[in-house]
Amino acid sequence: MTDVESSTERLERVDVGLALLSFASGSMDALAFFNLGEVFPSAMTGNTALLGLTLGQGHLMAASRPFTAFAAFLVGGAVASAGVELWLREHPTSAAAWRLLALEAFFLAVFALAWRSIDGPIEGFALYALIVAASSAMGIQSVAAHLVGRRGITTVVFTSTLTSIVSIATRALLRPPHSLPLVTARQIGMFLIYGVGAGVCGFFAAQQASIAVVPFLAVVAAAAVLWTAAGRRGSETT
Repeated sequence: MTDVESSTERLERVDVGLALLSFASGSMDALAFFNLGEVFPSAMTGNTALLGLTLGQGHLMAASRPFTAFAAFLVGGAVASAGVELWLREHPTSAAAWRLLALEAFFLAVFALAWRSIDGPIEGFALYALIVAASSAMGIQSVAAHLVGRRGITTVVFTSTLTSIVSIATRALLRPPHSLPLVTARQIGMFLIYGVGAGVCGFFAAQQASIAVVPFLAVVAAAAVLWTAAGRRGSETT
């Protein structure tokens, strides 16, 4: 498996795809937090904290929601990793990534359609089914983004990214030439776009049925970007 882009010193087409994925994960986390029992389909650190808190207080039913999200994320990541190992190993990274994103888009389409079909409060089986669909999709996305191979860039978990941003920004402030490397600028951009996605879905949280399609649209757009990048790569090697 080869990298789609060899350059890391300038913004490339795949960076747009990763930004769209960050937007998708931010919007999905906001949707789930407000409407699916305060879980985070893409942020497993948050789910682990919620799981510990609810178990510590003896609230087993409340603990089942972050546990379901955590387990579904792991299953989604495992399925995506198995797909890469068994079927996509010989593909360029962008080609493998957009195929995984197509699978993620399927889960998100199911999520959006199921959400629209629910009449009334989301609870019971429907609640857990939506958590599974959302978290599985984010697990697949985490593997797809990793395939792209942008050093230090993630689209689903940002705690370590923030540590890196603070460390490198402080170093740049104290040492000449006092400029941020492009990888840090990328990290800051991805984090801010994640926040924008969360903000958009938080602002329109009342429009539940309509806003549920936003993560799907963002992932489809990201898959299209990586698909064109794979085609460009193929034309350059022929």
